[in-house]
Amino acid sequence: MTGSDPADRLLPAGLPVSFPLVQAGMGGIATPRLAAAVSEAGALGTIALYKLAADGCRATVEDTAGLTARSFGVNVIPEVAGETLLRAQVTAAVSAMTDDRPMVLNSYGLPPAWLSSELEGSRFTLMVQVGTPDDAARAADLGARTVVLQGTEAGGHLLGQLPLDQLITRTVAFNAPVHLLAAGGIADGRRMRELCELGAEGWLLGTAFVAARESGAHELYKSALIDAQGEGDTVVTDRFEIGWPHRPHRVLRSAVTDSPSALPSQFIAWTSVSGGRYPVPRGSAAAPTTETTGQIDEMARYAGHGCGAVRAVLPAADIVAALRESHDHALAASLPPKESVIHGT
Repeated sequence: MTGSDPADRLLPAGLPVSFPLVQAGMGGIATPRLAAAVSEAGALGTIALYKLAADGCRATVEDTAGLTARSFGVNVIPEVAGETLLRAQVTAAVSAMTDDRPMVLNSYGLPPAWLSSELEGSRFTLMVQVGTPDDAARAADLGARTVVLQGTEAGGHLLGQLPLDQLITRTVAFNAPVHLLAAGGIADGRRMRELCELGAEGWLLGTAFVAARESGAHELYKSALIDAQGEGDTVVTDRFEIGWPHRPHRVLRSAVTDSPSALPSQFIAWTSVSGGRYPVPRGSAAAPTTETTGQIDEMARYAGHGCGAVRAVLPAADIVAALRESHDHALAASLPPKESVIHGT
């Protein structure tokens, strides 16, 4: 947490971007095309490995590297992958990069102790996403260069119980030697600047990119997100735990979330993963992608408080540009007016 300009402060953390914005690594949604487009626009795109086997991880990293010469992030989820698969994923991701561009490994939740040493000598620096001040301090001890603080306003699986402002304020008090990013319900430049005033150095956004043209989200998922008016159209629930248990998650409201009791866990859709076709039970953590057919409206359509700002399907570059412009406008508005200089008498 050094320096004065957010972009300058992020560069030493291994994020060589012109704008300190990271696109979240959303499983099934954060495709190589999306990550590459975000990176090409000057932010940090991120691909999601989720439960991919090593061969799929390598192919995904290589595909993304072939679409952009810029740095990008690779997202892993230790608590879902388990140690054996996680080791294979990390090894595949590291070995897939054959050029010298700086890279970022983003661990959703605290990583195992061996992960940072596994990255030593590689092109990757470690970013860790957490939801509590204590976990932020632990992430620093585990070798994180950058820590993402996720507030309860975020879409997807939640890592803590604190709203973002409180989380940042309490974490800053620890004065850990890491760079802090904010995540959760961020949709415009005014909010970005507010978070910087609290101590954040940049931001991680997911919901803003779900409806991007390059996103892997199903068209009906994108449409539902565009139709949403704001946080009232989202709810935190435990109804989508199959495949990712013990984490509450924020999603768009549906018959599944609003039913007084859990609906029967029967197969409601089919989707493709790594070339295979698989049934999707009601209550699955899987988000509906372009490969999904079936009852899309009953699946986990993750969305945060910022969903009301998503108004159209746009190229990722346009989304980044709009956020940058909004931020720059808010920054300019927050600066004191220049003093008038009167020459002569």
